[in-house]
Order: sequence, then structure tokens, then C-alpha cells
Amino acid sequence: MSHIVTRTFGADFIYFDLVFLVIWITILVRKRHFSAIRWGIAGWIIYILIDYLLWYRIMGSRHYSGSLYPELFFAWFCFSPGFVQFSYVIVMFEKRSNREILFWTFLFYCGWTMVGLLSQWLPLDDTLIRVSRDMGQGNQRWIMGGLAVLNLLAGIIMVYMEKISWKDLLYIFLVGTLVEFALEFSLLVSGIRLEQGQWSPGMMIVNALVEFNCGIFIMFLIWGFLKKKTL
Repeated sequence: MSHIVTRTFGADFIYFDLVFLVIWITILVRKRHFSAIRWGIAGWIIYILIDYLLWYRIMGSRHYSGSLYPELFFAWFCFSPGFVQFSYVIVMFEKRSNREILFWTFLFYCGWTMVGLLSQWLPLDDTLIRVSRDMGQGNQRWIMGGLAVLNLLAGIIMVYMEKISWKDLLYIFLVGTLVEFALEFSLLVSGIRLEQGQWSPGMMIVNALVEFNCGIFIMFLIWGFLKKKTL
């Protein structure tokens, strides 16, 4: 399996994604998901620290080529997944109703998928942007896989301590898998991931199971702690 993960897309992909972000944030505000908004901002900061500062600036494992200044590009590149993914997870943790869970999951998947498809169907700006990451550098794949296992073990310990149920643990990691699979699915359907010529179902499955789950249970514990503090 290749360690190089690449996305190639036109600049108009960013335009459509910004429209989706405005819709996403507007609905969060209207439905008073203020905790999700705060977590979304925190997610943006975390992505900047990891994706831009660590991988791009320090390690050099993240590579970017395009017409935008790197700082401007990464401001968007980190905000889009950072804010949306983290805010979605918190909405799923809150579980206000099954209807809300289905609504946000539908919006999440359809929104990101339509961004990529509209970029293909309505070529407003085909200026090429390419961003890739060498997951083999610094043993990133192994580290993230190890963290995912540690999160799972922490969850199992909490089950045996009777702090959560097996059903809760399954739900938490299902949410973490859905988060990353939404990204992989949207990139696959729009053809963005296929441009690298190295895509495989195995890579998609591994990314979906590992990428966000490497911190999902820790996020759940912090969310639960903060929730109790505000009650």
C-alpha cells in the first residue's frame, strides 16, 4: 500500500466548499449547537497545529502546490475538515434525537460530496491545486494506528469500570469512522482521490478506521468532563 496520499482539484472546489461551510455554520447557529461551534473552532486550531505547523512546516511530510499563498490555503484546508468534523462529532455525542442524527449525517455526507461534484460539473476555475502527505515519513501511519488502538483500549477499560456500555463504545467508534469515511467517500466520488493513480479500497478502509479514531475516545472523555462542569 502506498504511503503517499494525494488530492488534486480545481480552485473552484474551495469556492463551493466555502458555500457549504456557510450553510453548515448557519444551521448550527439556528439549531443552537453552540458547543459544537466551540469544538469546531478548537478542531480548526488542532488541524493547524498538526497539518500546517507539524507536517508542512516542521516535518515537510505535507506537500502543497497551487496559486494561493500557503498560509491562506492552509487556513481554509485546516478549517474545512477541522471545523466540520469536530462539530459533527459533538452533535453526534449530544444525540438530541434520532432525527437530528440522521439530518446531520445526511447533510455532512451530501454536502461534502456535492462540493466535489459541483467542482467537476461547473468548472468556474480549473486552476490546479495539489496537496499530498507522505504517511510513511515519521512513521505517521503506525503512530496513528497505535493511537487508535490506545483509544479503543481506553474505551474497553471504561466499559469494564462500568462508566460506559459496550453499546456506547461501539457508537463512539462508529461516529469516528463515519467522520473520516465522509471525507474519503466525497473525494472518491468526485474523482479527486483517483487523480493520484494510487487509490485503493484498502487505503480508504484503513483511513476511515484509523484517522479520526486515533483521538475519538479522548475527545469523548473531554467532552463528557466539560459537559459535567457546565451542569
